[in-house]
Amino acid sequence: MVRFLLILVGVVVGVRLLWPLVQRWLRPAPPPVAGQEEPHTLVRCSRCGTLIPQDQLVWQGERPYCGVVCRDATGA
Repeated sequence: MVRFLLILVGVVVGVRLLWPLVQRWLRPAPPPVAGQEEPHTLVRCSRCGTLIPQDQLVWQGERPYCGVVCRDATGA
């Protein structure tokens, strides 16, 4: 009898702990919002390797840089 009660308590506790995960798995993903922006494409600086959003890069010829400091430090 004691063994049955311990197993029952274990099952109840396990279900209570796992229920939020089960609900998250069963919930459908929200539909994409119209007009939502695409995430920025990240590009590495040619000198220091920092990842910078593509719209904030400083270009010198074909090479992207994170800013004028890195661009000017290359001596190009």
